Amino acid sequence: MKHLKYIFSVFIVVLIVGSSYSQQLRFRHITNDEGLSTNYVTSITQDDKGFMWIGTQDGLNKYDGYSFSIFKNDPTTQNSLSSSEITCIKQMKNDLIIVGTRDGVNFFNPITLQFNRLNNLKGTNVKINAIGVLNADNVILGSDEGLFSVNIITKAFKKIDFPIEGPVVVNAIKEIGDKIFVGTKGKGLWLFNNNKLQRINFVTPEHLDFKVTELDEINCMQEYASKLYLGTNGYGIFKIDLNTYEVEDKIIFSEKEYTNTNFVNSFVINGNRLYAGTNYGFVVSNLLNGKIINSENKESSNAFRINDNLIKTVYLDNQGNAWLGSQLGGINVSFSRSIKFPDFEDDKQHQFQNLYCFLETKNGEKMIGGEHMLAFINKNKEVTDHSNILIDNSALSIYQESDNVFWIGTWGIGLIRFDRATKQTKTFLGEKFGGTVLCLKADGKGNLYAGTFGDGLFKIDLKTFETKHYGVKEGLPNLNINTIFMDSKGGAWLGTYDGGLIKLKDFPKGDKIRIETTYKNEGKAEHIATNIVFGVNEDENGNIWATTSAGLSKLMPDKSFYNFYEKDGLPNTYLYSIIKDSVNNFWMSSNYGIIKFDPIGKESEIAFKSYGVKDGLLNTEYNIGAAFSSPSGNMYFGGSKGYNVFRPTYIKDNLHAPNSFIIGYKRGGKDVKVDSFIAYKKYLKLSWRENYFQFELAALDYTDPAKNKFKYKLEGYDNDWSEPTNVRYVSYTELPGGEYKFLVKSTNNDGIWNETPFEIYIEVVPPFWKTKLFYFFLIIFAVAGIYAFTQYRTMAIKKENKLLENKVAERTRELEEKNNDITSSIEYAKRIQEAILPSKDQIFRKLRNAFILYQPKDIVSGDFYWFAEKNDWKILAVVDCTGHGVPGAFMSMIGHNLLHQIVSEKGIVDPADILNNLHKGVQEALRQGQNEINTNDGMDVSLIAVNDIAKEVKWAGANRPLVTIDIMGDFVKFDGNKFPVGGAQLDINRVFTTQVIKLKNPAMAYMTSDGYADQFGGEKGKKYMVKRFHDLLSTIHLKTPDEQKRELQRSFDLWRQNHEQVDDVLVVGIGI
Repeated sequence: MKHLKYIFSVFIVVLIVGSSYSQQLRFRHITNDEGLSTNYVTSITQDDKGFMWIGTQDGLNKYDGYSFSIFKNDPTTQNSLSSSEITCIKQMKNDLIIVGTRDGVNFFNPITLQFNRLNNLKGTNVKINAIGVLNADNVILGSDEGLFSVNIITKAFKKIDFPIEGPVVVNAIKEIGDKIFVGTKGKGLWLFNNNKLQRINFVTPEHLDFKVTELDEINCMQEYASKLYLGTNGYGIFKIDLNTYEVEDKIIFSEKEYTNTNFVNSFVINGNRLYAGTNYGFVVSNLLNGKIINSENKESSNAFRINDNLIKTVYLDNQGNAWLGSQLGGINVSFSRSIKFPDFEDDKQHQFQNLYCFLETKNGEKMIGGEHMLAFINKNKEVTDHSNILIDNSALSIYQESDNVFWIGTWGIGLIRFDRATKQTKTFLGEKFGGTVLCLKADGKGNLYAGTFGDGLFKIDLKTFETKHYGVKEGLPNLNINTIFMDSKGGAWLGTYDGGLIKLKDFPKGDKIRIETTYKNEGKAEHIATNIVFGVNEDENGNIWATTSAGLSKLMPDKSFYNFYEKDGLPNTYLYSIIKDSVNNFWMSSNYGIIKFDPIGKESEIAFKSYGVKDGLLNTEYNIGAAFSSPSGNMYFGGSKGYNVFRPTYIKDNLHAPNSFIIGYKRGGKDVKVDSFIAYKKYLKLSWRENYFQFELAALDYTDPAKNKFKYKLEGYDNDWSEPTNVRYVSYTELPGGEYKFLVKSTNNDGIWNETPFEIYIEVVPPFWKTKLFYFFLIIFAVAGIYAFTQYRTMAIKKENKLLENKVAERTRELEEKNNDITSSIEYAKRIQEAILPSKDQIFRKLRNAFILYQPKDIVSGDFYWFAEKNDWKILAVVDCTGHGVPGAFMSMIGHNLLHQIVSEKGIVDPADILNNLHKGVQEALRQGQNEINTNDGMDVSLIAVNDIAKEVKWAGANRPLVTIDIMGDFVKFDGNKFPVGGAQLDINRVFTTQVIKLKNPAMAYMTSDGYADQFGGEKGKKYMVKRFHDLLSTIHLKTPDEQKRELQRSFDLWRQNHEQVDDVLVVGIGI
């Protein structure tokens, strides 16, 4: 049988690490800065639910990814740890956690959070070094004082004696089947079986050069593939056959024996990989081929390396993440799925900084431009520096014309054409212009377009080098071009700085640039997010997307924009470049790392995914234009600290679906004490005074807990699940009495849901006065009381009713008499009002084509019409008095009398003079403005005077207009003065104005009160409105007067329907 000897020298490790930077692991440090009780970590384990338990020199720590719960010795209670110095931890199948300390062993119940001490194993303090399980009720403990067995139920213990003289220190215990192996300090390996200890005598093959004494001090043990691996103090790891106890191999990490690298404190084996913690770092090796996969040591300049070389314990969690406990550095964790962007392409990504542009050449080289640098990296990772052609300037953009000819846009010296074969350069755009070229784009027709900062757009003929400039004179609205994009239809797009997004009709061909549309933000929600556009791209459906300084904008078919902001899940709104991968996902650089976006599945809660330094990125802040998607599938993103190059198909999600738990229970901001840890609770019973509370949630995936999300629902109260959220606190207040079930489920950092929710039943006991029993008795008492009261009241009411009936009959007769008297008086007033109104027949004889629609709201009206003839003038007025009914009727009689005096007696025929005199007469009649009188009554008047002989028409109005519509349909509205006739105001400047009406064609003139247009009705109960009224007049003005009146009446009745008439209605039309 041939055996391989694995010798892993530091020299080989250095070679491997130096030649392949991608082999290095990245570690996250969890120290006392994050809440760990101390940085001296001795042991780590994970319980069945997923919580991490960390033993330290100063307390036992329970970790949920967000915070620590720390348990220490409390001298005042026996339910605390016997010592705060933890040495080892082991969980039993019944959830019991056994904690070894410097002062005995402790049995910890994670449900009740209580400790049960056993620290008098020898009548004095005993340091526990190792814990093994004999059976469900018994454990075996290795200590500085030897070996003990303990019954975890009765706490009875027994010392197991070694069949040798002197004390024996037990360092390690390993259970394999029905065998228990015991590793000691200086006394070798022992087998405990049938309550007896037997020392293992190793078989040593001749081909292995080692001394058996090297196996005397055993620190740790693991079993793999029916082999026992022993970690020793200074001599590495030995591989032992479990049947023959033959030493098959010796694994060392340094050629020099008894060095710190070969002091193995802890190791685990998972699959074919061995993870070892030593006195000088951490090593991962492949047990099948003998290769070291990783060798990690502290580097002060690299924050992602381990922060302490003395590794005390190694543990692999249920995701395969390696947790390293160190002596001075706390915990170092390497998360297997956290590094999304490994340095698989080359080791130059850290060498160059402040990068602005990338290119993969046609022969597979990388071309990188940045601040004062321009370089090529070939497939052998050899760098050729051409920074000298930049003349101490910066490269901002690159375009490859042919195998050896490249165009480089610079900061300040224009556009450089570089022939790599001849080393010759030629500069364009640098003399007359600012020379800052931000972007380059070829049209496929032999032209190269250069977008500049401050100088607009340039077109360069690649054959003749003829250059054409497009600025403001040539039709370009903005001179700062951040990006040029050509869509799938050949359309050209310009993303500008402060000029929005510009769509060209085509790439410019002549002297002028042709703009199809400029999209700018002018303060409306449907506009582009902002006018600073850094990137443009197109999805597979032909939609245009723009990255801006304020969000992501999608151009919709109706030329509006749909914008994505942080409230829509966008991790950061300051977006730079946008490039597309082979499966049509967008990748965007931002001030928050790189963001992946699925434009088709944007409605998904994980449409946006953000990646940062924890995922392997070198930058979180990127530069404008520093992104490139190569034909080979590589993507480049650059910033101030270097660049990342990756293939999107290589990025794998963390598929671990985390368990969800409630880890905190508060009321009024204070922790609520319950009889067991809330994560283990299945039922809560609350009184009605306790119907408000807050739960703290945890998703037990440790990769990047800040990105874990939650959905929750309180069945019986919430109708639907909550929206996914990173917020870990859920509050409910004033829950009604009843039974509820709270459910919560969570995702990991990559949005993978655990669809099995955590559940807890909650019962809120209502107060007695809100119980069903109370309601039942309340109803019984209420019904009985109501019945008794009803019977009593019925008898009393019957007696009262006889008296009331007589009184009601008497009062009814009195009211009827009074009502008849009042109605008769109002009817008489109506006849008087009708009597004083001018005869319609008289009006119609004097005025051609006239009609009057008069419909009072009440029996008497506040609206009236008036007519008179004087000195060949026919004068017609439409008057709307304050109020309606009886008060309005009084005002109408005053108005009628005054108009008669003014026109018929005084002979005044000018409309304005008539209104001026009417105004004065109303104020005098009502004594308005006098101190002892308080009345504001007045009139709105429209008054027209027609002289058929002189063929003149004059008109004046007080708060009312005149409308004319001639036979050609021309509609003209004449507005009167904006004040009424009458009122308390005593202003001396109230003078009405006469307007002369001049018409080319015969027309109808309309005067009206406000009652028609103010009428409520229609399907929605709204006002008729003036516009609808005018539209109706325009449709009927050519009809006969009677027909016009009928149409007005019909339209009014149809509109009003069952609504109450709100005001008096008066419409007068005459032909002029």
